[in-house]
Amino acid sequence: MTRKSWAFFFTFFLSFTISTFADELKVVTINVWSGLDYEGTLKMGEYEPKDVRKGRYRLLVDELKRIDPDIIGINEANRLPRYARRLARDLGMNFIYSVGMGGIKIGCIGLPVNFREGDAILAKKKYNLKFLGRKRLSGGGIINNLFTFHFSEANQVMGGFIKVSGKYVYIFNTHTHSSPPGDEDFTDRLVDLHNDGRITEEDLKKAKDIVIEGAQWRNDEIRGVLLWISEIVPDNASVILLGDFNAEAGSAEMKQVFKAGFIDTFRVKNPKLPGYTWDPVNNLNIQTYYSRLNEDTVQEEIAGKLGDFLQKRIDFIFISGSLSADDVAESSVIFDRAEGGQNLSDHYGVLSVIRIE
Repeated sequence: MTRKSWAFFFTFFLSFTISTFADELKVVTINVWSGLDYEGTLKMGEYEPKDVRKGRYRLLVDELKRIDPDIIGINEANRLPRYARRLARDLGMNFIYSVGMGGIKIGCIGLPVNFREGDAILAKKKYNLKFLGRKRLSGGGIINNLFTFHFSEANQVMGGFIKVSGKYVYIFNTHTHSSPPGDEDFTDRLVDLHNDGRITEEDLKKAKDIVIEGAQWRNDEIRGVLLWISEIVPDNASVILLGDFNAEAGSAEMKQVFKAGFIDTFRVKNPKLPGYTWDPVNNLNIQTYYSRLNEDTVQEEIAGKLGDFLQKRIDFIFISGSLSADDVAESSVIFDRAEGGQNLSDHYGVLSVIRIE
């Protein structure tokens, strides 16, 4: 056999061996959007009519059935556990969940009546998904699946594990604080507003303070995520971390994720694509329900309103531990097209196919 023939045979054998002894997990993350404006005591305001929200849910189910993922992480699931239970039933999957915010409630009873939001992980039944735990990242008061008593924003990370070909895979889902980006480009936009006479010097200072405070808040939460994972996961285990991080890959707060050894699955397969998952240019829900910056915007909202209308990649699927960049078979942004005149969320989702050898 010639040297070229041996090389061809070896390459074929290696490819065959990898495909034979490696399982592929099709993983999806999507912030399903509660549709709440987070204002109200007896009941929180809702952006959309009930029939429109039902249509979004039906679209989500149809798209997930078409994709047929093995693992799904969802954020802003409201109301829990009903939302996660229904989605799992409609897809024929198991689920675990953790309430992240709920106001004042015992179980589902309390105020606001339409608010019991959190995160969930779904998995095909063959993987026997188990709940690993939950870590509170911010917010005061008491929050758990049985009882909530709090009056401010709170965020969390939750985890579970599955078994694939005799190997445990640990899955973590998080949703961190939403605030404008803390980078120089965004600060320059605020300065431009001041230079155009749209905001005063005092307004500019307050807006900058909001940006700095929000970025630090998110930075502390992400540090908490990484610390908790390092404490409860065995060394060199297979780890998948996903969710809505509300920060872009190049931000100061996200740099600590990469420093901890996590790999951005989307960027591995798409080195040049922007991959926006928050897209005010094309997402109909953002365009319809979010108010653009205008002359009546109060001081405290200046930075937030401006941040809402920037295209950003803020939803991620990371891998670490025994998983490497070579284990990413494919990755793409999904749910980025409107169907029947509506998008299924104010976010797009991310799909990554990960080999577990």
